[in-house]
Amino acid sequence: MIISTKAEYEAAAERANALSDAPEGSPAAAELAALVCALRKWDEVHAGENAHGPEANPEPGTNRSPDDLLVSGLPGNLGKLKAD
Repeated sequence: MIISTKAEYEAAAERANALSDAPEGSPAAAELAALVCALRKWDEVHAGENAHGPEANPEPGTNRSPDDLLVSGLPGNLGKLKAD
């Protein structure tokens, strides 16, 4: 099975979801396996289209990225932090 369009991908994903509890060894399970294989191939080919991907690191050698907070804790807890 080859998925050629986004519409085919969505239909295959919907069908795979419907077959997700197919008993092992059944024709439905074989169809599910073929669908999953085709969906994975589509995802590999089209991975860059919707992927978030790595962000540029402003400080090489660290784990900091643009979305890192300058303080630890949840935003709702920021008022509870004490400055030294």
